[in-house]
Amino acid sequence: MIAYRLLESLSHTCIKQVTQIQIKVHHYEFQIKGSKILNQGWRAIKGILSDNENSNNKDEALTELPEFKTGDELKISKTELLEKTTLPPKLYTEADLLSAMENAGRSIENKEEQKALSNIGIGTPATRASIIETLLSRNYITRKSKTLVPTDKGLQVYDLVKDKKIANVQMTAEWEIALDKIEKGELNRTQFINDIQHYTTEITSELLSLHIPQENTPKLKCPKCHQHHLIIKDKIVKCPYGQCNWILFRTICGVQLSIQDLTLLLTQHKTSLIKNMKSKNGNKFDAFIVLKSDLNTAFEFRKDHSGLHS
Repeated sequence: MIAYRLLESLSHTCIKQVTQIQIKVHHYEFQIKGSKILNQGWRAIKGILSDNENSNNKDEALTELPEFKTGDELKISKTELLEKTTLPPKLYTEADLLSAMENAGRSIENKEEQKALSNIGIGTPATRASIIETLLSRNYITRKSKTLVPTDKGLQVYDLVKDKKIANVQMTAEWEIALDKIEKGELNRTQFINDIQHYTTEITSELLSLHIPQENTPKLKCPKCHQHHLIIKDKIVKCPYGQCNWILFRTICGVQLSIQDLTLLLTQHKTSLIKNMKSKNGNKFDAFIVLKSDLNTAFEFRKDHSGLHS
């Protein structure tokens, strides 16, 4: 590989003739690209004429088009209407999300603002990874294999703030432009600080006015003191009474207990069969979760499945 690269770097330039043709049929426009290699140059060393080194055909090159002149008319020999279903965008990997944060300005139409944001994106190289970790720790997203999957909680937060000023990446670009003007003496810094204070007031007011739909949680009594209704949160279930302070972690072996299973556990002392839990060594298993007399939880396995019972 080193020898090939050395020889290629010392060889002549590869010269291509690239053709791009636009064809208009009534009000529809079609495009096609093609190329013809006039001088192989460095590409002759390995004989790979395409940009794809992994191609099975070493002589593969871009499509070579026949000669066309501007204004040529072509006859339509055949038309075919294909009906297909579009696929949703692929889920981000962590690398995809880091790249999207770094290049957040691409979606901005204003060229000046796009240029201002192109140098910074969302966050900094030092903080972007910690932003993703914060999303994970707050259960807005979860890792599934290599992809990042939004949780119901994350989607709910997105729906609440997507149209609000706090979620407008363009605001960051406007700040960068303003800071650049302050540096050049074109803007008074006091005015900028006043604008930031006004913006902070606006987003705080917007967020406080949001109506957050509450999860339809049942009123379950504490199994320890039998007096107070439990507080049910994403990660824990706990008794509000300080002297009791009974607590249950809602995520067990990687699976979050649903409201239905919490209800079963606290009223009938046994959940439904919880599937795809993960042990410490990474093996997946199914089991019931039972509430023992000492108010700790334990697994109960189906006898017909594993022969185990605890």
